[in-house]
Amino acid sequence: MTTFGIILFSLIPIIALLNPYWRKRTNIKHWYNALAIDKHLATYQILFQNINGFALSRESRTHADAIEYTYGEIDFISFIALLSLVKPNSSTVFYDLGSGVGKAVFACALVFKVKKSCGVELFNLLHQAALQQRNSLTKLPDYQAQTNALYFINSNFLDVNFSDATVIFMNATAFFGDTWTAIQQCLNQLKPGAYVITTSKKISLSTFKLIKTTAVQMSWGPVSAYIQQRV
Repeated sequence: MTTFGIILFSLIPIIALLNPYWRKRTNIKHWYNALAIDKHLATYQILFQNINGFALSRESRTHADAIEYTYGEIDFISFIALLSLVKPNSSTVFYDLGSGVGKAVFACALVFKVKKSCGVELFNLLHQAALQQRNSLTKLPDYQAQTNALYFINSNFLDVNFSDATVIFMNATAFFGDTWTAIQQCLNQLKPGAYVITTSKKISLSTFKLIKTTAVQMSWGPVSAYIQQRV
């Protein structure tokens, strides 16, 4: 190989990084590796492989139903990418309001090793499914710290004190009118600096500033996600 050829060959990695497509792929690969996405995704899939949240939700709503009880679930990788935008860490206190079988709660705790990952769910069947999976996680030696960070509350989240939250996720797609107004007022209990991530609609209160608008994949398709911060 000529000297010119050797120089050109040595420049290939640099040229690749300067190309937007390859730079993006490199960044995604680094993100995957840094957060051990493949490992945690495999654990997550094992935990929930026999849990049908949609069936449990339908059974729960047989005698009490309303549009705000519409059930949906996260897509693991898309959700982790969304959470990454607020940089969760060991001091993060995460809440999922309307947590279903706990998928978002587990995803957060598995990947980010937060101080607390808490789900608040109204329907007992869904709540019990989350507790069942927490018990399953205790049997995996690599996840003892994450298990200790998991909490689940069986209640209407409008009746729960979540003022210790630093990050809240809420699927707001099915919330309208007085219900949405009450939820927003509840969020005012948060401390300044806390992040709230909502799907489909923004918090309209002046006490929250919009940080970022992006998209997230949910079980029914892609939706807008809004990251707002309490001021």
